[in-house]
Amino acid sequence: MAVTSPDDPQTRELISQTIELVATRYIDPISREQILVSTLDGLSLIDENIRVDITPTDLVLQYDDRTVGKIALPASSDGMADHDSLQIWSEITLTGLARYRTHSAKLRSTDTKDIESALISGAIRNLDRYSRYEGPVRAEHARNRRDGYIGIGVRVVGGSGYPVVKLVHAESPAARAGLHPGDQILTVNGEDMYGKASRYAADLLHGEEGTSVLLEVNAAKSNAITPMEILRERVIDRTVFDDVRDNILVARVSSFNSATASTLADSIMKAKLYDGGLHGVILDLRGNRGGLLQQGVAVADLFLADGPIGKTFSRVTAARHIFKAETGDLTNGAPLVVLIDGRTASSAELVAAALQDRNRAVLIGSTSFGKGSVQAINDLPNHGTLTFTWSRMTAPSGYTFDRIGLFPAICTKSGTGSTAIHKVANALSQRDETASVMMKWRKLDYQDEKSRRELRSVCPASTNGETFDVEVALELLKNNREYKNLAYVGQQEIADTFASQ
Repeated sequence: MAVTSPDDPQTRELISQTIELVATRYIDPISREQILVSTLDGLSLIDENIRVDITPTDLVLQYDDRTVGKIALPASSDGMADHDSLQIWSEITLTGLARYRTHSAKLRSTDTKDIESALISGAIRNLDRYSRYEGPVRAEHARNRRDGYIGIGVRVVGGSGYPVVKLVHAESPAARAGLHPGDQILTVNGEDMYGKASRYAADLLHGEEGTSVLLEVNAAKSNAITPMEILRERVIDRTVFDDVRDNILVARVSSFNSATASTLADSIMKAKLYDGGLHGVILDLRGNRGGLLQQGVAVADLFLADGPIGKTFSRVTAARHIFKAETGDLTNGAPLVVLIDGRTASSAELVAAALQDRNRAVLIGSTSFGKGSVQAINDLPNHGTLTFTWSRMTAPSGYTFDRIGLFPAICTKSGTGSTAIHKVANALSQRDETASVMMKWRKLDYQDEKSRRELRSVCPASTNGETFDVEVALELLKNNREYKNLAYVGQQEIADTFASQ
């Protein structure tokens, strides 16, 4: 069904909320008039003949290079009640939409959800590259990645034939029940699944927590049909993948969702129970593009006894935070190495920056991505989400790593043919040079593009993810004196910064 009137209630509420969120919460000030023009201009995604201009008094609607209407702008919204101020911008938007519909056959035949998507996409098109709109379906998938979903813990592929299990989440109800990739799901609660789409099958497997679902399953490479009753529970994607090598915990963290910190804490506690105890930790953040900021803070907190983790700064009061360690060092000071690369970004960079600045870890790998901004995720009335930048992060020493990233104490991406022993030895011999680079790094204006490129070229960002980085980390952790020597690179710079706070 297409939008037929400027009085369409859902679209009116959606546009009101979108314009107000961007105007009041985006990190850089932007006027409602500017957002209004961009919002309506988003309709050009549907019909390229649409173009919107503005004068000090009017919104000018153009179609096919001719003016087809003007809408008077409010003289001022000062003194208006909040509700009235919100409504006036959505009313102008929907009035403009209605007028464009009289000229555009494409708009008249477009569904409401696609028009809403075009308007919202227009509203954020001039914001930074991390701002985005996700419709209801994609927004639900994103929520599931962050917070989990209620189900049995499988992903299925549907279409022709019976749905086939593609993935079984570790420690999920499905895993405990004995489902495996390749199994066919024949029925769900008695309903035949032949030819059903994967989305339809997934919806049947989801439900309320604590309820059960009845399946008939044909296991891969078997003719037997097995009935199963599986209890639904919250299933959260696994983000921590651990291994213990010679009493050293190697923990790869792929992203930060609502279970990441607690899962990593469990891995640390289990590693401490090994004969001989925990001798060190390798925290592998390569390829980690971030996720929930609070989870990143909680991960850093696992390795710090007290003190600062980082800050966020913004023109928006609600986006300003000071993060400090509160729970104590779960590893009791065990030597720590953090692996980073060109894909390590956002909250993963905050973790690495905090541990480096606090002299708690040695960073190994390559220069990281350099995304020191924080995005607010806002739920919309149509169950979609509007995501945009509302603050930037600073490390404990006070620098922002946005656009510059983090500099490792051992760069594994420079030079060829070196062994792990040689990399550690070279890093120790070049300690003073590394300290000098770190000093420049922390004093850099992140908006100085030339200096930024020069510093990043010292250890170019890489995304190869070689096992060599782990070998270098293991080699470093063999010698506690060498580890401490590199962990305290740039110590005076950080100590001075702390003293001035």
